[in-house]
Amino acid sequence: MGGGCLAEKKITRKDLLKEPDEFLTSTSKAILYSREHPRQVLLVCALLLLCLATAVGIYSYISQREKQSNKHFQKTAAEYEAATLSNEPLTTEKLEKLFNEFDVVAMNYATLPAGEKALLYTGHILFNKKDYKGALERYKGMQSTSLVKKGLAPLVLYHIGRTLLALDDYEQAVLIFDQLSKDTNSPYRREAYASIARIYELMNKNKEAVQAYRQYLKIFPEAPDAAFVKSRIADLSKQG
Repeated sequence: MGGGCLAEKKITRKDLLKEPDEFLTSTSKAILYSREHPRQVLLVCALLLLCLATAVGIYSYISQREKQSNKHFQKTAAEYEAATLSNEPLTTEKLEKLFNEFDVVAMNYATLPAGEKALLYTGHILFNKKDYKGALERYKGMQSTSLVKKGLAPLVLYHIGRTLLALDDYEQAVLIFDQLSKDTNSPYRREAYASIARIYELMNKNKEAVQAYRQYLKIFPEAPDAAFVKSRIADLSKQG
């Protein structure tokens, strides 16, 4: 019959069994190669084992360092919190002791989270000791840490601005707080607006201070210090 399509030949189970098994063929080749080249095979196996052992060793070393750094940091941080919450005055000697302990963690574990947090605390202690230049150096050092990349940028910026203000570097402080005020997700946004207004007052720029206070009330009309801010606006407006 013309024009008909030839039926495709069906592959039977018998035909499939005649086909070579790729897995078995590859395995046979590997076994044959290992028999013919035993030294090369042993060398490759040794290198693989060495790489595995090195990887396990590095992982164990890093894990151990993380545990040690966290233990050291948590101990010192607990001492710091207890000292700051205590009714007893925080003496220079106590601050120096805490600073040295945090500094050891910051230097020995600089690339680990515990070391980065310790660096932040050294900045806090130097600020409390009124060593504002030293504190600023520590806070600026925090800007390149992994903690900042993971969300601590607003906190670090806030402390940089606060330290610049303590150093009477008003121009730079305003720039930092202005940057913070534009971050709608920052928990320091309200403080940033208030700080800008206070800095303008310190600079005797009453007009700019009034504008800053008005902006503060516009964004935070229910702020707890709203009454005080309104009184400052009235006083500064009179002064011109």
